[in-house]
Amino acid sequence: MAHDRSSSDDRATSEAAEDVTDAAGRRRRERAESAEQASRELEGDFEAIEYPVASEDLAIEYADREIEMANETESLGSVFDRLAGEQYDSPEEVREAVYGELTGQAGTMNEANAERDLQGLDEHNPDDAAD
Repeated sequence: MAHDRSSSDDRATSEAAEDVTDAAGRRRRERAESAEQASRELEGDFEAIEYPVASEDLAIEYADREIEMANETESLGSVFDRLAGEQYDSPEEVREAVYGELTGQAGTMNEANAERDLQGLDEHNPDDAAD
């Protein structure tokens, strides 16, 4: 009997983990789709800017420009605020930075990003995780 209960508990735990994994995957897909849509809407917006340009200047320029995300509306200025200290030499660099910030794509090992896949980073250098 105890084995049956243990097996049932293991199955329920496994199903719950799959539900969480499925939900996380769905949220990632929704976020990526909304970031792609936002990127399409921004196409051509960065062409008239004089380059090189700092992220702080872009934050001021686009402070009132709203972009629709999966579960929120965000100002493009706030995206550039999170990219403080960056400088861009072309419209393509700006678009890539915005897309990366909106999707939470991992950048360099030193970049802070709340959406980053931390497990992937731990797998990259497991000795650092022991600290």
